[in-house]
Amino acid sequence: MFRISELLILLVVIAGANQMIGQEKPASLPRPLYPLPRYEEDWSLLSDPAKRDDFWDPIKFIPLNEDRNVFLSFGGEFRETYERFHHTNFGLSPDDPDGYLLQRYLFHVDFHAGQRFRFFGELNSSLEDGRTGGPRPLDKDKLDVHQGFLEFVLLKPQGNSSLTLRIGRHEMAFGSGRMIDLREGPNVPLSFDGFRLSWKSPGWQVDGFATRPVQNKPGVFDDPPQHDFAFWGLYATHPLGQTQRKTLDFYYLGLDLKHAVFNQGAGHEKRHTLGARVWGERGPWAYDAEAMYQFGNFACPSV
Repeated sequence: MFRISELLILLVVIAGANQMIGQEKPASLPRPLYPLPRYEEDWSLLSDPAKRDDFWDPIKFIPLNEDRNVFLSFGGEFRETYERFHHTNFGLSPDDPDGYLLQRYLFHVDFHAGQRFRFFGELNSSLEDGRTGGPRPLDKDKLDVHQGFLEFVLLKPQGNSSLTLRIGRHEMAFGSGRMIDLREGPNVPLSFDGFRLSWKSPGWQVDGFATRPVQNKPGVFDDPPQHDFAFWGLYATHPLGQTQRKTLDFYYLGLDLKHAVFNQGAGHEKRHTLGARVWGERGPWAYDAEAMYQFGNFACPSV
């Protein structure tokens, strides 16, 4: 099987590249980044007009009051991917002699009211053109709410510590992404409906969540949560050193799937995962080791 994915363009439509080649910024004026997930962006730095020196800054930080602590931020991206497979499934599936085009369009709005309240919303449109046999299950979603959540800072006991509650539809990614990650490979990304409680301090970050994965459907505003699939867990991260990047992670994950399908049949599955991970860098070397233990039950009806 031969795959061409040589046309992969990730252009930021509203939040473009923030530095020109060869242009240096003073060390005292660090620029915000464009991380994934996109809700990790923090453009509050631009409340200082002296630090607004990029073409896109006027729409990355739009103040709504005189104190400039209530503001809007807009962003987006589009991705075009060309794929062509030859001798698909060893000739068992029809070939695509001309290949096909996958398109993903995302647009988000981020509203902050002081340091205690936030709303983040993101629309997704994922399209497919020219594939023999039509789109696969994760190729097409004409238009839907990919993310839409409210966020409340419940406690802020110290300057670098906070307890935050997030309610709504959102992406999740933890650790190395072996168990929970963003769905960046397929054309349609993945999100979850539910809540997430996060504690952040200089020594720990602990996240607890209870969610249901969002089910992808190809129409317009028709993606519901999977009511037969519950997913919850606890993920803790602790830095081990100040001079070297070393981090230790612990986690517990649980899922309850009412209609799981395996070779022996279909039935109700409950699965629990306990895991630990240590990762870091030492000089030119990087290391990442992870171990997990799974247990649970699967009730298959008798045949």
